[in-house]
Amino acid sequence: MRTVSVLRERRSRERRVILLPEHVAEFIARGYQVLVETDAGTLAGFGDAAYMAAGARIVDCEEAWSGCSLVLKYKAPGPEEYRFFRPGLHLASFMHAEGNAALVEAMRASGMSAYALEFFRTVRDEFPVPVSDNEISGKLGVLLGAYHLQAHMGGSGVLLSDVPGAPRPKVVVIGYGNAGGAAARLAAAMGADVTVFGTRWEGLRRFMAGMPANVRFMLNEPAAFEAAVLEADLVVGAILISTYDTPEMLSEHLVRRMKPGSVIVDVTCGYGRGYMPSFDQLTTYDAPFYERHGVLHCKIDAMPASVPLTAARATSANVWRYLFGLARSVCEGVDDPVSRNGCVVSGGAVLHPEVLRHLAMEQAGLAHAL
Repeated sequence: MRTVSVLRERRSRERRVILLPEHVAEFIARGYQVLVETDAGTLAGFGDAAYMAAGARIVDCEEAWSGCSLVLKYKAPGPEEYRFFRPGLHLASFMHAEGNAALVEAMRASGMSAYALEFFRTVRDEFPVPVSDNEISGKLGVLLGAYHLQAHMGGSGVLLSDVPGAPRPKVVVIGYGNAGGAAARLAAAMGADVTVFGTRWEGLRRFMAGMPANVRFMLNEPAAFEAAVLEADLVVGAILISTYDTPEMLSEHLVRRMKPGSVIVDVTCGYGRGYMPSFDQLTTYDAPFYERHGVLHCKIDAMPASVPLTAARATSANVWRYLFGLARSVCEGVDDPVSRNGCVVSGGAVLHPEVLRHLAMEQAGLAHAL
């Protein structure tokens, strides 16, 4: 049965949809039937009529889950959706299952197969699917930081832009992947002096290509990192993965010495306190920042959800080919190594090494969520 479903998101304030009508049409043109749950794309600006015009069939929630072999979502299913799990079902989403033991167990016990889009990996050891959301997160981190640096928001009163007669603001970016690169480019374009820290010199050298002159690149060595952070108006954390056992980097002691009213934005939003232990909670768009040691802290999970139109457009354009590869694997038996690398559970077993590692930490009492 060459049928896939696109689901409506049920997470609070989640308005994104994994596939737009134009990319649903790509599946249909290749001989697939596509079921779209009622209002799946409405909150992102793409109504049911647009999906019907693309050739999809609009169905209710029950049929969207039961009427196909492959179900596609943007974010992980919530507990209210676990009842739809069954043997023979294949599910793909940005699920971050390594931080959700209850979800992993529900999927494993059901006998279904599940694929985490963020773990899809190419033969070049690249993770191509979350590129769009990562870039949006990096840019939003700078924009949120710039806004909250204003004095009336509790910040130091620094404008994150170059103004004649005033010193350039200083931004530190930790990490040089898609999120870190986007943050560095935007901060530099706004006129800040930007310092990017990384752990591998060869990676930093490749990252330098195309970066403007007001971005400098440094190996993450303690003395250099401390000096840059103490001068920074904004620090953006953009390491690919931060977890319970990630070594401390921006310590409580160092945060206490930062300039009053400076801002830290962690766009990684990993598990536990990770490399930024002064964070003791996640934040939301209702209350994006809190003050700790005189420094504003922001750690919003699913940051791109605030721009669902942009996020849905960018992600659908990027992801549909990889989802089609998965569909061919599930429905036609065509091997697809990229999606196979993202398989989290299958046949009653947990398969992905990162998920297994997190489960082992949790069982050993080493996993402490914020």
